[in-house]
Amino acid sequence: MGAILDVTEMLKEPAGMAVAAVVIAVGYFFVKWVFAEPEDEE
Repeated sequence: MGAILDVTEMLKEPAGMAVAAVVIAVGYFFVKWVFAEPEDEE
């Protein structure tokens, strides 16, 4: 629970929002990559 409070505190700062945006983007692309159909994988 403490970790969630730390994250919400971090999001109140511009740098924290930038970090959160990067983490969300990386997570989104990772999930897309994992669940994408393998195009040409021998």
